[in-house]
Amino acid sequence: MCAMLMTANAFAQVGRYDPEAVRAHKVKAGIQTETSSKFPAATRISPELEASKSGGKALTDIIALAQAKQYPQAIEKAEMLAASSSNIYERSFAYDLAGNAAADAGDKGKAAAYFKQALDGNGLSNDDHYQVMYNLAAIQYQTKHSADALATLDRLTTETHSNNPQYVTLKAALLADLDRPLEAGALYEQAYARDPSNTKALMNAVAAYQQANAFAKSNALLASAQQKGALTDANGYRALYVGYLNDNKPMQALAVIDEGVAKGVLKPSAELATAYSVMAQTAYAAGDAATAIAMYQRAAPMATDGEASLNLARVLSNEHRLPEARQAARQALLKGVRNTAEAQKIAAQKSA
Repeated sequence: MCAMLMTANAFAQVGRYDPEAVRAHKVKAGIQTETSSKFPAATRISPELEASKSGGKALTDIIALAQAKQYPQAIEKAEMLAASSSNIYERSFAYDLAGNAAADAGDKGKAAAYFKQALDGNGLSNDDHYQVMYNLAAIQYQTKHSADALATLDRLTTETHSNNPQYVTLKAALLADLDRPLEAGALYEQAYARDPSNTKALMNAVAAYQQANAFAKSNALLASAQQKGALTDANGYRALYVGYLNDNKPMQALAVIDEGVAKGVLKPSAELATAYSVMAQTAYAAGDAATAIAMYQRAAPMATDGEASLNLARVLSNEHRLPEARQAARQALLKGVRNTAEAQKIAAQKSA
């Protein structure tokens, strides 16, 4: 059987840094008013520190500059505070704000460096410390440092004992980037099981499993979604029929295509013509000329060239259906084929 192209489109984007660190309420008269609550199982003891009066004013000024989109000025002031302050909370918070400002300004490399300095300062509460850690992982992912991002994310989940769906999705994307698609697929499947309305997680799981050649897994996921009526667009149907074709199950693929066409979800296309041609080739190799002819007859009108028509002509000729073979060969010549001589020979073939 001719190999079909996998339907593994680019994985859905995940791992955007969250500028939660720019929060004016964190600096009120120089006092940190919020206590940790998001990570109750964290192994790190949350330092409940606060800014000095002068440091609090500087942090407030940095936030105002960032909110006004004066990023270079915000970064400069944050660097000055971090360099001059003996207060580890102020230094960590200043680097956090600098990281957010750099990210908002589009300098992700500098943002990653600032986020790391904020973490190394170790002066923020757990809520803020681990938000910075997630932001660092997200920025590392976006800048194609996936191995570093995975290490950062693993540290985050190990220290917090958190299975936040956001972390699971980012880890799946990182594993896919690191050519570990089977592990990525399992995590995306986990996210989909948690939220069956999350079709992005479903399709990412399918793409990952197909990348790993684990077609039985991807097909089972999609078949289950189909039974629940969750396949509603062409991408879902295409992923399932391609998966069946790659798993050498052409009849199941045909059933999926027929359902998609009947529902109006799948439209005539060159891609569908390729699927029909693959089914025709498989059938003919198995000695089923009737199915091969039927599939090539479906493929020919949709194809962008005459190759499917020429294949149909060949099969018809071999089955001694010469008038039909000549007609198919003529159609092939009209649409264009690589082997013009063969098409012309069949088109000129005379009955015995």
